[in-house]
Amino acid sequence: MKRSTLTVSLLFSTLILLINGCVGHPKPAESSAINKSLPQVHINGYLSDTNAIAFEWQPSSDKRVKAIRIYRDNPGTDDKGVYRIAEIDNTLQTHYTDSGLVPDTAYRYRFTTVDAQGRESMPNRTITAKTSPLPEPVSFFSATKELARSAKLLWRPHPDPRIIGYEIERQEPDEKDFSRISHIDGRLSAEYIDSDLEDGRLYRYRIIALTFDGKRTAPSQVVTVSTKPLPPSPTAVTATQNEIGKITLRWSSDPNHKARYFNIYRAEEENGYYDYYAKVSKQVFTDKPGTNGIRYFYKVSVVDKDGLESPPSTAVSGMNKPAPAAPELLGLALKDNAVVIRWKSADARTVSYELVKLTRSGWFETKKAVFRDLKTDSFTDVNVVPGQEYEYAVIAVDKDGMRSMPSESRSISIEGP
Repeated sequence: MKRSTLTVSLLFSTLILLINGCVGHPKPAESSAINKSLPQVHINGYLSDTNAIAFEWQPSSDKRVKAIRIYRDNPGTDDKGVYRIAEIDNTLQTHYTDSGLVPDTAYRYRFTTVDAQGRESMPNRTITAKTSPLPEPVSFFSATKELARSAKLLWRPHPDPRIIGYEIERQEPDEKDFSRISHIDGRLSAEYIDSDLEDGRLYRYRIIALTFDGKRTAPSQVVTVSTKPLPPSPTAVTATQNEIGKITLRWSSDPNHKARYFNIYRAEEENGYYDYYAKVSKQVFTDKPGTNGIRYFYKVSVVDKDGLESPPSTAVSGMNKPAPAAPELLGLALKDNAVVIRWKSADARTVSYELVKLTRSGWFETKKAVFRDLKTDSFTDVNVVPGQEYEYAVIAVDKDGMRSMPSESRSISIEGP
């Protein structure tokens, strides 16, 4: 302990004191006279915490002592004086705790007794007491990298029993400062999962331990976490243009990013809205629109094992094969008790025709007959009888057997005898 040196003038004049002083903000107060005959305070010892120092002294049996005054310096400033921080009026009291102090800081104290006239004893020796340092930062802090939209943080529980929990701080991409994102209760806690992060972004984390009295340790080392990027979009997407009744899509995906499945999106216009259409496990998809000669636009995305979906591929168009155009029925004519039907092709893909014949015997009685694989553009129907009405239509057929819509139908009546 360091003993203070008092000047002669101080012994016979006054002590400059502060009443109710606090660290960092001393304020001047009235002076007090010295009574050299008053007994001094005898300190038994002190105990320190991170933000408090507690003293114990011997009780005084001198009836003249009416109070104990305690003085403290203001460390961290150029002012080397000591200032009154407390006055204890109950002479039976032998303990005092100075709180609200700075951790790991040395403070100088002096104690005096006070008589009924407010005169003080000579100050006892200067006592230097130091607050305890804060616990060390968390020594081990790590993170699991490349998780989908998450960061798993792990640390070793702090060994100091004064620790009651932790604070997790995160630095966002392109930000300079760390911000608190979570409070973790319990010294033995050792894990935190940060979720709802952006894909393929870099985040920085640190952890701060919290003491029971509200103090925060220095931050741990900073760990950097990169969230898992989205899988690459499928490439080489193709769609067929002339298949019968269907459109087949094929594509490639990056082998380094294993696909869980693929999503197919479809639109009626290239720049239109693409609706979700199908989910497939292989790199091929067959669309069966149900209408011949219809065109659709497609985009494909890949979804990985973590459910991350790539951006959609570029759009491709596909169309199934259109049916032949319907022939033009030119006319019907009676010739030698037969009906001659003539038509004209409207599609160069036509290789044969079908002639559809309806025989009407009454309002509700109809009989249908079909003449197939006709190679010419006319047909003579000899199977007709007087008193009947007949209706004809022609269908074109291409090399793949696709049939056109029927032509416009025509009717003819056979006069009776």
